[in-house]
Amino acid sequence: MIKRLVFLFVFLYCFNFPVTVSGQGYEIRVSFRNLKDTSVYLGYHFGDKKYIKDTIRLDTHGKGVFQGDEPLPGGVYLLVMPNMRYLEFLVDENQRFGIETDTTDFLNTLHFKGSQANTDFLGYQKRLVELNKKLQDLQAEIRKTEDETRKEALRKQIDEVNRQTRILNNEVINAHPNSFLGHLVRAMTPPLVPDFEVPEDVENPDSVRWTLNYAWLRDHYFDDVEFSDDRLLRTPILYNRLVQYFDNILIQTPDSLIPQVDRIVEAARANDDVYQYVVITLLNHFQQSTVMGLDAVYVHIAEKYYLTGQTPWSEEKFLEELKKRIDKIKPNLIGRKAVDLKMETISGEWVDLYEIDAPYIILYFWDPNCGHCKKDTPILYDEIYQKYRDKGLEVFAVYIYDNHDEWQKYLDEHGYYDWINAWDPKQLTYFRYYYDVYSTPTIYVLDKNKKIIAKRLDINALKKFLMRLMD
Repeated sequence: MIKRLVFLFVFLYCFNFPVTVSGQGYEIRVSFRNLKDTSVYLGYHFGDKKYIKDTIRLDTHGKGVFQGDEPLPGGVYLLVMPNMRYLEFLVDENQRFGIETDTTDFLNTLHFKGSQANTDFLGYQKRLVELNKKLQDLQAEIRKTEDETRKEALRKQIDEVNRQTRILNNEVINAHPNSFLGHLVRAMTPPLVPDFEVPEDVENPDSVRWTLNYAWLRDHYFDDVEFSDDRLLRTPILYNRLVQYFDNILIQTPDSLIPQVDRIVEAARANDDVYQYVVITLLNHFQQSTVMGLDAVYVHIAEKYYLTGQTPWSEEKFLEELKKRIDKIKPNLIGRKAVDLKMETISGEWVDLYEIDAPYIILYFWDPNCGHCKKDTPILYDEIYQKYRDKGLEVFAVYIYDNHDEWQKYLDEHGYYDWINAWDPKQLTYFRYYYDVYSTPTIYVLDKNKKIIAKRLDINALKKFLMRLMD
């Protein structure tokens, strides 16, 4: 299939995977009818990225040969033209074949010599393109029409195209049951959720049906992914499956996600390289998650796999830094009881966080000179604290530095004296460590038992959170 390469990456191979194909070296002959005296590239997918493996210059007849003494790891590779357009092809056990095409009509003139797998893959792609075009046209029409009768007819046509696509996929899978092409198409095929029958007398049938569908997808989403085949790493499919599953299929809570992380990681142990990729991908994914509370999943992966010696690829320095990071995150996970803070107030008295009797407490770590704090602090005071203080909301505002005059001057000018203003100039409470304060403002919400129920909210998200909680 012809696509445009948006970013062309330099060769960067982060994983030391052994070669799993037979034969000596590779020899891929290319011939372009309308391209000559220019460079073309041999690339490959790896997860959500693309890399360059080899470069050649076409001769005056538009011909050239990619070749190497060591065989290529199997996967979906790219033949990239100077304008960054590319076509995809398979590399499996057979690594000596030819590719011919005409740049004026890549797909329809594309031809493989000596590779039946790629000939079959090309035929599949052409039929898939036709079905996708029909589907896109039908979807565009259904968005435009307002006639319900016509919409219903279009939905039936869409169902038929989807049925034909599934038939096509099954034909290829059945024709190539133990090959890379078969594994590839299986992994590309969306799971087909059974049509569960819900008795008519069941209360809330839509809710019951949703629950059944969710449970089935949770348990069967990876049924057609062959984790033992490391060639799937050099495609975008496994990465996309992982992201779709953990971001869009599963309920976004640690209790829902963590058991499935462990289940998928165990399935990935079928191949050492796939296991390495899955563990690294999931650690990075949940480290970067913007969903509040999912840092607990990141902590789980780090503690269960990295910090117990189950990641032999990890260097000692990385593990040391990872442990330091986990030690900072663990005390302030959602659901944990907040670490107590005994601090001096602006008036020289002492205040104990655990002794504050309030249904909800906002812990606000801030700095008067911070640009975001200058914008957020008035909103916190005027639009949040004033609105909810009569309902028992308290603000425990911690000035994070040691310049008392600066702190006093700011409060004198702005008058935030009716909430709790505290500081710890000698860092005796280790608040930066226990609350992972590396930027300001840093906001936590605690319940009456001092349990953390929200963290690291921006000011607008805090307003919405408290609106649901207290209005």
